[in-house]
Amino acid sequence: MRAALLSLLPLVVACAGAPAAQTPTRLAPAEGQATPFDEADLNERVTPEVKAVRRAEHSVVSIYVVARNQRPAFRGADVQGQGSGVIIDANGMVITNWHVIAAAAARPDAFRLLVRLRNGKEYAARILNASREHDLALLQLDLPPGDEVKPVAIGDSDTLMVGETVIAIGNPQGHANTVTRGVLSATDREIAARTPDGGILRLRGLLQTDAAINRGNSGGALLDITGRLIGINNAMAADAENIGFAIPVNTVQRVFHELLVGSAGFTLWLGVDVAERDGELVVQAVHPIGPAAHAGLREGDVLVAAGGQSVRTAVEYARALVHAQPGQAFTLTVRRAGRELEVKPVPMPPAQGVVARAIGATVEETTDRQTLAAVSSAYSRDLRRRVRVPVALRVAEVAPDGTAAETDLRAGDVLLYFIEPTPWGTSRQAIPSLETFAQLLTNARRSTLQIGVLRGDDILEGPLDVR
Repeated sequence: MRAALLSLLPLVVACAGAPAAQTPTRLAPAEGQATPFDEADLNERVTPEVKAVRRAEHSVVSIYVVARNQRPAFRGADVQGQGSGVIIDANGMVITNWHVIAAAAARPDAFRLLVRLRNGKEYAARILNASREHDLALLQLDLPPGDEVKPVAIGDSDTLMVGETVIAIGNPQGHANTVTRGVLSATDREIAARTPDGGILRLRGLLQTDAAINRGNSGGALLDITGRLIGINNAMAADAENIGFAIPVNTVQRVFHELLVGSAGFTLWLGVDVAERDGELVVQAVHPIGPAAHAGLREGDVLVAAGGQSVRTAVEYARALVHAQPGQAFTLTVRRAGRELEVKPVPMPPAQGVVARAIGATVEETTDRQTLAAVSSAYSRDLRRRVRVPVALRVAEVAPDGTAAETDLRAGDVLLYFIEPTPWGTSRQAIPSLETFAQLLTNARRSTLQIGVLRGDDILEGPLDVR
């Protein structure tokens, strides 16, 4: 089914000739018919839906993508796009859709994020990580010391029943904290939607609802009748009414644990995946060439503290990672075989983590003059092209079971270019930075990237499978 993602582009409506404000006329009961306020009647009006909204309304936020060079933040001309988000942590972590913040992620020099709470408070927000494939993103509000926000109560989307009442809260058309009600129409739906970068995103396993969902609802909450979060609203049918879609909360939790927190692309990369088990945070996997492996972390270790902060949940671990710095040892305290010990991995930039996970190799940028001269000479000699090379990409380490090893990449090889098809054959394009190489691998996921490398004085070409 074709669907439309729900983030909202700016809409400015000019009003002219509006009538002057007049004092409204209040209707009053006829003499002798006045009815005193009855608190019992009011209590009867507090339906389960009202209780659900009251439980969750302060956990749903409005997200604005704002041009960096324009103030104040929320005048119509300043807002480049908007959507919704859900608070998952008292210290200000927010889950939203990737497509809501895609412009700010792609152009952090041009755009910033501002978040408004239901009580009117406004905070700047940082993107901690995002997954285009799953249309999810993790934000951190920049809260002043002492400020806390209200996290949403989490439900269980695996227990949902088709036909049960669901409630959507979001920021459609800029109308913050709009509430709509409907039923769960279906589960396990699949859609294809056009994304802000012009591509097509295919999402599976979605919830379908007839609760009114419109542009700007993206990233907002889908609740069950108890007020617990059961999904993140993300799309509506492009050519129909009352057909909306949401990512199930159990999927959100899995992506949060496996990708948004524990993986490459987070603020920094440690090369470790964690999972919550029986009230403990357990090391689920250690990447063989990641910082955690080099520091001695092992699968099965129980994570007790990170950066000096006690951690028992993935959210607490993610919050601690925010304070890690590239190139500086980050202390992890773990329990192993009944005793506690410290390991001190040195975090890598996220791009290195993307490369390591995708091909099983670590690649570093170098400005070594001899290496740069060799790269320039290779371009000029073999490709008959003069290319200015500010940095070179050198393979530092290759895992024995990765696709880089299968391609016969070796430590010391220097990445020169990738080969892309054109209507007239192929074209060799230089790889100017580690971030560029990481993006190439991301785009080529589960396929093959043709590359050229410099080994000694020889240029070698071949296919590189990307996981």
